[in-house]
Amino acid sequence: GEPSYKINDTAFNKSEIEPKLAEIFSTRQEKVMFVKGDASLDFRRVAEVIDFGHQADVDNIGLITPAVEAGH
Repeated sequence: GEPSYKINDTAFNKSEIEPKLAEIFSTRQEKVMFVKGDASLDFRRVAEVIDFGHQADVDNIGLITPAVEAGH
């Protein structure tokens, strides 16, 4: 099935992600975002979201891994 997409805790359809990111980052000086995907998710889905960030002119995109989330 199709994964769910969220920006912070707000759900969006896949087609809404890039325009929403563009809106969010259009007024920010620092363009940094973090992406977190479920461990069972195919990485291609995560890569798509990273591409959406690049299309929205985000400068730095980090991945939140289980180790990062645990503070390591």
